Amino acid sequence: MMEFVAELSLWEIYAIVCGLLGSLGLLFGFIAGKKFSIALRVLPLMGIAITTPATERIVIPYLTERYPVIFANKDLPRKIDQKTTLTKIDLTDHIYSYFYDLDDDDDDFDPPLVKSAQLTDLCDFLLPKFSSGEASLANYIYQLKGRDYSFSVDSTDCS
Repeated sequence: MMEFVAELSLWEIYAIVCGLLGSLGLLFGFIAGKKFSIALRVLPLMGIAITTPATERIVIPYLTERYPVIFANKDLPRKIDQKTTLTKIDLTDHIYSYFYDLDDDDDDFDPPLVKSAQLTDLCDFLLPKFSSGEASLANYIYQLKGRDYSFSVDSTDCS
């Protein structure tokens, strides 16, 4: 069920949280309203008012941690630079795969050269994932003019 929620757009997630908190406020307002007449008017508004902080501090971090790939793909495709577009991120069996499209007229794309040029930044990003066991390998797949070029990074590359 929570995966379904993670796949929703952010405004839909906010709307669900608002509806739930407003409904809880209404329910508690009915219960408390028997002794405190103002409760029926105030508690639903309080539930709605705490929607943003509850969503930003609890719901979104929980969903992001539990479903990182779904949240990573929400903003894709994303232009990385003038020639590179990140199109998809996948996680299968502790292997991250990052898919890129290259808009380049040059046919001399050299994956080992790209890997060596970016290894420090890649390791800074990947080492926490390797250390925690979240990932054991990261594949970088670039598509240029219908051909795939790739390289992989694992924990031994970052030693």
